[in-house]
Amino acid sequence: MRIRIDLLSAMLLLGFAGACAHGGPSAATGCEDSEALCWDFEEGTLPAGWTAYRDEFSGQLLVDDTRPHQGRYALHAKQLVGGKEGEQGGPKKTIRFELPAQFGPVLWGRAYVYTTPARPVSHAGLFNARYPRPGSADRAFDTLDWYEVATYQQKYMSIWHPPEPPGFPEWVQVSDTPLVLDEWTCLEWLFDGDNGTQPEAAEPRVWLNGVELNWPEKFVFSDPPTTTPPVREKASHFTVMETGVFLYQGLSVPTDWWIDDLAVGKQRIGCDPD
Repeated sequence: MRIRIDLLSAMLLLGFAGACAHGGPSAATGCEDSEALCWDFEEGTLPAGWTAYRDEFSGQLLVDDTRPHQGRYALHAKQLVGGKEGEQGGPKKTIRFELPAQFGPVLWGRAYVYTTPARPVSHAGLFNARYPRPGSADRAFDTLDWYEVATYQQKYMSIWHPPEPPGFPEWVQVSDTPLVLDEWTCLEWLFDGDNGTQPEAAEPRVWLNGVELNWPEKFVFSDPPTTTPPVREKASHFTVMETGVFLYQGLSVPTDWWIDDLAVGKQRIGCDPD
């Protein structure tokens, strides 16, 4: 570990980790680590600590029993639709969670994701984690730098952003791997806001079913356009994270996502064995 958790934070971590420790086959892989935060949604409702955040256009975000990865329940972004593809503004249904104090600058994550019936062309975010800018004492959500795991142009994508709004100029990485439809997949990510002796935070890394994704397409997105990459400011501590589904352009085909066995920690958590 890069830092030692103080007693209060350790108690919080243990308490939140217990949110998924229901025992039996529903317990998420990797939750044996007492410093991992894990949620399998087996309460049948939003777990403790998570609160509703974005709610735009049509659809719902709820915990239900329609398609769990394991156990009985999963987080379900149900029938999201709205806006026009190619234009800004799309359905967004998310929840957010305040991380324990002194979490640290490195965040590993893991979630199982199921998508149907079609691959969105629009930017569809699935998970992000945020941290204060260097030297800033401001913890407001719209003042934080952030990493994101998403899909775009029907492929997996990852991004480093400055504070939102506007959230750009952002550093975008698009994979050559199409979004998997109609089956559960294990997504893992590493957000390294420390990056050792390097002058900037690391680019995000993402794995699909244990295989690290390649990023043949990398670019800066900004409005107005620029080719100057943003400075990826380094982190002291991640403070807040968000999950669900958030589309930044329209979605014309009603689409469902399920997210289950979500976990974050300071070390790699891993997927279920084959």
